[in-house]
Amino acid sequence: MVEDMWAGVRERVLRLAERPESDKVFGARGHGFRLGPVMSEEQLRSLEADLGVGLPAQYRSFLLHVGAGGAGPHYGLMTPSLGDRGWQWRGVGLAFSAQSTTAEFAGRPFVAEVLQSEIDALDAREPEKEAFATDEEFRHAHAAWDARYEELYDAQEAGAVFLSEQGCGYTSLLVMTGPHRGAVWEDLRPMDRGIEPTGHDFAHWYRSWLKRTEQQLDA
Repeated sequence: MVEDMWAGVRERVLRLAERPESDKVFGARGHGFRLGPVMSEEQLRSLEADLGVGLPAQYRSFLLHVGAGGAGPHYGLMTPSLGDRGWQWRGVGLAFSAQSTTAEFAGRPFVAEVLQSEIDALDAREPEKEAFATDEEFRHAHAAWDARYEELYDAQEAGAVFLSEQGCGYTSLLVMTGPHRGAVWEDLRPMDRGIEPTGHDFAHWYRSWLKRTEQQLDA
C-alpha cells in the first residue's frame, strides 16, 4: 500500500533536529527539521475540490501520514493551506520559501514542454532595432514581443506546485496534471534552461533526501 512507504518517516525526520551539527545540513536553517501536522481526509477532499483533480497518490499519502509541509529537500516543503481565496501552497514555517501556488492554477493542464518549444521559437524572433525605421516602431514591436514572452513564461508553471525553493531562484515542482502527474520537475529557467524533469517521483525524491541527510550526519 502507498502509505506503507511512509512508515516511520515522520519520526526519522523529527529526530534529525536532535542530531549534532544538524544545522550544517544544506537548507536546515530554512526548515529546522520541523514538520507541520498531518492533514485530515476531509481537508484533502476540500483541497482536491479546489484543485479539480485528485492529488498524486504518493504525495496525498505523505500529507496524511508524514506532514503537510516543512522539513524536506532544499529549503523545505511548501504547505497547502486554506485562506480567503481558497487553498494554496504557502511557505508556512519556512525561512526561505518558494512562490505560492493556488490550487486552481495547479489544477490546470501541465504543458511546460510544449510551451518551451514556443518560447525557443519566440527567442529567435526577438525584434532587433536595426530592422525598424523608427525607435517608436521598435519599442512597440518589442513591447508586444515581451508581453507574449511573459505570457508563455508564466503559463509554463500551470499544472504544478512550487514545492521547494532550491536557492538562487531554482525551484522543485510537483506536477499535478497530465501524463507527468506525480513527478518532480525543476525550474531551471534562471540558468536559461527551462522547466525540466528530474526523472523521480515524489516518494523517491523525498526519501532519497532523508537517506542522504541521515548518512551525512552519521559520517
